[in-house]
Amino acid sequence: MKKKFVTMMVMVMATALWAIANDSEYYSVGNQLVPVQSTQISVMKEILTVNLTNDGVTHFDVYYEFRNDGPATDILMGFEAMPPKVSCFETRADAPHPSITDFQVKMNGTSLPYKNALSENGLQDGLHPVDIDQWVYNQDLETPVHISDASRYLQYAYVYYFNAHFRPGINVVHHTYAYKESNGVNQTFWIDYKLTPANRWANKRIDDFTLRITSNGISKHFAMNKAPFIGAKVETNVRYGTAKMRELTWGDIDDESARHNYYEVTMRDAVVEWHITNFQPQAELLLSSVDMMVINHQFLNYQSTTGEAFGESVYYDGGVNFVLTTDGKLTGNHALNQRIVRNLPYAARGYQFKNPQLKKFFNSQWWYMPNPNYNPEVERLFTPRERQIVKGTFNDFVP
Repeated sequence: MKKKFVTMMVMVMATALWAIANDSEYYSVGNQLVPVQSTQISVMKEILTVNLTNDGVTHFDVYYEFRNDGPATDILMGFEAMPPKVSCFETRADAPHPSITDFQVKMNGTSLPYKNALSENGLQDGLHPVDIDQWVYNQDLETPVHISDASRYLQYAYVYYFNAHFRPGINVVHHTYAYKESNGVNQTFWIDYKLTPANRWANKRIDDFTLRITSNGISKHFAMNKAPFIGAKVETNVRYGTAKMRELTWGDIDDESARHNYYEVTMRDAVVEWHITNFQPQAELLLSSVDMMVINHQFLNYQSTTGEAFGESVYYDGGVNFVLTTDGKLTGNHALNQRIVRNLPYAARGYQFKNPQLKKFFNSQWWYMPNPNYNPEVERLFTPRERQIVKGTFNDFVP
């Protein structure tokens, strides 16, 4: 029975990473800066910083060092983002992405002006502006179709493009933007970031790549797929703050095609890094909050003889929006179970429990990291969802 429960918990996390529910909101995806035309420019270095927040917006900061081994040259560069899930089509061919804000690019210390366009098939084979007068949104198909051929669907992306002047040698590009996080029935947030477009540069790789994830002043618990790093030697490091990381596998461990490997990370006011040299991304990056609360009556229960709760794992993120038991019912019959759930926001911040039952339970959780300096009377700062959890009305919360 214990093995069965652990398997179920891992499947919950894997579902968050590899299955997007119908009941979800997709807003955008992060991406590399790419050359719109062929080029001899190489990517020497990239530092991708993903700043997590509790306000539903992720902030990206991307630092590049490009090498130009030839004479000075001008290159058309671009950034593409897939359209959000909407019920209409754009009325402007030069519209910015509705979920992306604060888009900025600097090259060698100078801000670059950029233009917007809708481009068919994104930037896979150059910039191809969409003639919006030739397309109409089909409500049944939930996609734009051609006005003269309803079987022709429009595949497009929002594009930000600009001219970049590369002087000989090293050129520094600093790129920042923010986008609204996607979410689903099983996740408070998920974050997509396309890494493989980096292979379009001349060296077909990133010579020195760092992924940096931050949670300034907040607690975060998420899973991240390892597929982009297949075949690479990855160095991990907690650069700052309090954090833990472990590697897990879901699926058939004997069948590589049916096996999924991922990192599980719990962090509080921290910076966590992954570093790779000669990086050739094999897949896209996906982070997903681990906030589906699963309680199994057979493993988390109130014992009349001992007065203890016992359980294997309770996965928690600051955005928990519902609680599910293995039989699909809320554990409302046991006072201790209710106390555990209502104390999750305190546990995420490292509160050191005095109650022996709560102390024993949370000390058994992998993600729990005690913080002797946390004072709940001073540093409460709960999110709206967390306030509902503390009140015991978490299942009634509507974001």
